[in-house]
Amino acid sequence: MTPSIKQLISGILHKPRYLALIILIPLFGWLYHQWIDLTAQPDRPIKVTGGTTHSPWEGLVGVSKLDEEEEKWEPDMGDWLGWKQDKRRTLLVTGGAGQIGQSLIPTLSQEYAIHVIDIAPRPPTFSKSVIYHRESILPSSSALSHLFSSTSFDGVIHLASVSLKSWCEPKENECHEVNVGGIKAVLDQIEKTISKNKKRVWGQTKTPWIILASSMEVYPQEEGVSEVSGKNPKSALGRTKLAAETALEETVNNAIGETPLHGMILRFSEIYGYPHYNSIPESFIPSLLTNALTSLPIQYNSDTPSLDLLHIDDAIKGILKAVSRIEDNSKLGIRNEVEEFNLVYGKRWQPQDIVGLVRTETRSMSPLRDIGGKHSTLLPDFSRGLAGEVLGWEPEISAPVGLGLALQELSEEIAEYSRKWHQSHCSPTPDFPSEDNYLIDHFVEDERNRDLSKLDKCTVNLAFDHEGWLHHVKCEDGQHCTADGQKVTAMNWNQSVFIVHRVLGGVKKERTVRVVFEEEKGMGHLGYRKNEQTEEVGLELFDRDTTEGQIEFDIEADRHASYLRLLIPDTGKQIHALSNTTDSSTWFTLEPTTRWIDPHFDMRMNVLCCPSEGDWPLLLDDYESADLRFGSTGQIPFNSSRRLHLCGQAEQAVMYNFDRLSAAKQAVNKVENDQEAHVWKGEHGVNTKISPHSWALKDLPACYNDCNSPAICVQTGTCKCVQADHCQSKKENPILSLYPVVTSEISSNTKSHLGSLAGYSSILVNSVNKTDWRDILLPQARDALMIDPDFIKVHVADGYKGQDEIEASDCHKLQTKHCFSADSIMYKALRHMQVPAEEAELVVIPVYQQCKGTKFLLHDGVHHAMENIPGVKSGEKTMALVLTHDWGICVAFSWYIWSAREQPLYPDWILNNVLVWSVMGDYDSPCYRPHQDVVIPARTCQSINLRDHFPDVQHIKPVRERSHLLTWSGTYWGTGKSDRLRLTCDRGGAGEKELIKGKGPQSSFENWDYMNDLNDARFCPQPRGIAGWSPRTNDAIFSGCIPVLIAEGSHYPFASFLDWSKFSVRIAPTELDRIEEILSAIPLWKVEEMQAKLVTVREAFIYSKDEKPEDELERMGPMFFALHEAGMRVRTRYPIKEE
Repeated sequence: MTPSIKQLISGILHKPRYLALIILIPLFGWLYHQWIDLTAQPDRPIKVTGGTTHSPWEGLVGVSKLDEEEEKWEPDMGDWLGWKQDKRRTLLVTGGAGQIGQSLIPTLSQEYAIHVIDIAPRPPTFSKSVIYHRESILPSSSALSHLFSSTSFDGVIHLASVSLKSWCEPKENECHEVNVGGIKAVLDQIEKTISKNKKRVWGQTKTPWIILASSMEVYPQEEGVSEVSGKNPKSALGRTKLAAETALEETVNNAIGETPLHGMILRFSEIYGYPHYNSIPESFIPSLLTNALTSLPIQYNSDTPSLDLLHIDDAIKGILKAVSRIEDNSKLGIRNEVEEFNLVYGKRWQPQDIVGLVRTETRSMSPLRDIGGKHSTLLPDFSRGLAGEVLGWEPEISAPVGLGLALQELSEEIAEYSRKWHQSHCSPTPDFPSEDNYLIDHFVEDERNRDLSKLDKCTVNLAFDHEGWLHHVKCEDGQHCTADGQKVTAMNWNQSVFIVHRVLGGVKKERTVRVVFEEEKGMGHLGYRKNEQTEEVGLELFDRDTTEGQIEFDIEADRHASYLRLLIPDTGKQIHALSNTTDSSTWFTLEPTTRWIDPHFDMRMNVLCCPSEGDWPLLLDDYESADLRFGSTGQIPFNSSRRLHLCGQAEQAVMYNFDRLSAAKQAVNKVENDQEAHVWKGEHGVNTKISPHSWALKDLPACYNDCNSPAICVQTGTCKCVQADHCQSKKENPILSLYPVVTSEISSNTKSHLGSLAGYSSILVNSVNKTDWRDILLPQARDALMIDPDFIKVHVADGYKGQDEIEASDCHKLQTKHCFSADSIMYKALRHMQVPAEEAELVVIPVYQQCKGTKFLLHDGVHHAMENIPGVKSGEKTMALVLTHDWGICVAFSWYIWSAREQPLYPDWILNNVLVWSVMGDYDSPCYRPHQDVVIPARTCQSINLRDHFPDVQHIKPVRERSHLLTWSGTYWGTGKSDRLRLTCDRGGAGEKELIKGKGPQSSFENWDYMNDLNDARFCPQPRGIAGWSPRTNDAIFSGCIPVLIAEGSHYPFASFLDWSKFSVRIAPTELDRIEEILSAIPLWKVEEMQAKLVTVREAFIYSKDEKPEDELERMGPMFFALHEAGMRVRTRYPIKEE
């Protein structure tokens, strides 16, 4: 008789050994499954935010709680038996956040479970299924060991390496540690897996195969090579890649046992066509495409060996075929040596031909700079024989088609970015309606204006609309107030400052507040007489308790702009500004608000200081700073605001780039359809000339730079792009992250015994010693310097009439104030290195712009050189000179930009094709030509004091020991008057907070203990003065105080050579209401890194002594960088206007 279920259960419960057996069997199976499962949970979770290295993005990119949750790899708690585990094969991709990895992984993840390990942040393009480990694979990290001990991999694709020649060449030892040490670390873990398997009787894990990504640089570039050719690398990159290949081959050949180790080498030529967000901006093709589309200089080296261009889509297909082959061999247990395949297109191009093709396709007006000697010849093509025979791989995308596709994609990215930016920041227009007809009315500028009660106790200027221009309110005689567009010498506009007082009990309405305006000096309160019989009213000042005057007003802000109207409480009327046509003044009337169908706003307010930190109403639409950057006239338009200008540019950029996208698609279609496109007719783009004054775009205004835009420059077709000196690099050399200059090891026992403030820690000295000054250069400058480290050949054209008398003046010596003698030091130093005139490339004219009591003989000096030195008049030799006064090549003077626009200031015609070393770098004025001039530092009057206080690095206090967050002392005049007032504002006590406990306020203003102030502050703000430049910037840098650059539209010294984003901070004038908040948020390690880089190049900002100007030849001072940047300019040709 068969027992019932109830009897079976009862029997089991009464026999413990049966019960134990039933429990143990599934438990054992579960443990066994967890041990060998291909996607088991790590014993120790891999941290995605950790690592011991500091990379440039860590100060800007934080991992949110959500990010952390997404990046932790944990199986579903409901899947405790592992029955729902991913059964796909598992691959590890090292360096998967790089260019190839980001293009490869989306395809791989469809078939495999993917783990990625990389030092970069997780790319947002990766799907959630990709398991990301932000760690280093080098031996100094234990990440690989934990990863291999917790996960069984079917294969490894090793992409982690330094792959750019310019990154590897100056740092071959570090490059070797990364490229060779990385592959050895991976191989070591695979060998440990094999070793563990030998000791196991059962439950062995798989032995992963490995594919190594290498480079055609392992071959001699002058030969046509195949997979069987001999290797003889000539570059540092090639040598390190070959060493990595050798390490793989030796490990595979030495592997013994029943299960072989399968390895494969894939060598790539020049891969291009990556999505722009993933490309390395400084590499040749991405830089070429971006600069061609933005009119920035295109630099190339005609001596570079011919390039084989392989499109990324073809490269990915080759990798997938390689994965398929090595998997098949691994499954079949086929023993073989490391297989090698060259993934190349099979046709090589000279760099100048690639440049010509892109220029032709884009009709680019970019200046051209060849830093080579035009010695390159077209070399034999590379062979991809085995890749075709064994893998069955053939590339499909030719260079003309691939470059056209890349241009098309970049144009689309730029246009789409501008469209989305406009949608997020600008009100809809007929041409740019809202998406899905959804009206966006919550722009940040308008949100700030919702609560105008925050204007209480703010100091402001008032202005009214005068026929589309702003007229500013001024109360001059202590009683009567007028509004006009007049200027006051050194003080900008003829305007009064008022303190806004909120009136309690006023109207409760969004964007409206009841106020009185108190004149700052106590002269009274702004209002008008109540008993005036006419509609016309005059503005006057009254006592607070007046009965004669109306001094309370409701100010209301427009919902979609920071325009205001001045309402009379409880009357239904408002103050209305009218234009007096007889004397161009503004007068006022009382008008009913019902006079206009829509609310009428005709008043603006310039906010100077508020008793709170951040969120000042009206500031984001500040009209004065907006006009400084985008204006071009001597008056400020009533509707001036950053938002208005940028929204207009965004609209133009969308239309311009979509038109360009259409043209790019047509060009690609022509080539793909085998039509005879113009690229095959031998054209090389627009014709060029050596004379910069011939450049077709020279007179266009400067475009706006947006660091988040794909091309940074917002090109509209009606402006010219200029170098962006504040944007962090989107892709850094990984060596800089793996070997940071600032480390956490600070010896508390190692103190400097030097300095007036003794006992500084050694962290700054150690960091500067580890810093390579070449890492602080812009990529184009670094490449040019690597190709030609020698100075350009110079001759000083002495001998013009009157020169001796001028040079005998005492004004050439360092003064206590008004120091303009950088020209004298430069000329004297250049004479110590000059060559005969016939050998010179650069002829220097020793003229002096600002030497009181002497003549400025500019024309005399230039004519002397033209008449006496062959090649100067014809333009074969470039002329250069130094101009050290406020407005540079404009040679005249003005206290502020608006007068400079009205006069107007303009360059002397004789300088049309002269290279000028100028202290003036304001590219929003006609007095500086970014494509032609070189910005140099002014000579600071504090030179001797700076040398005495900070003679070497040991005398500079490290930032972590500085008790002030920021410091500034100065006067309130010139173009930057408003910025200076905002900077020194109390901000509700934000500056009174302590940076270091017990060391006093974090902000130090008007202290006037200048040297100690410089040495005790981490940051030194640099507001605009008369123009954008100031010698105080040099003082800050030399003392180790990080400059905070506030002046927009300005280039600082050597802007085309030094990467200012590595040692300075940019803060817009409209962000000054929270400057402490912004600076405090920068991590200390980042601040220390910036200080180390700053101090490394500080000699570039201070000149040699009067007694020994020849010292400039022995140091990396201003002359060193001025000559090298001049060398880049001399090698540049400029596209001309086409008829």
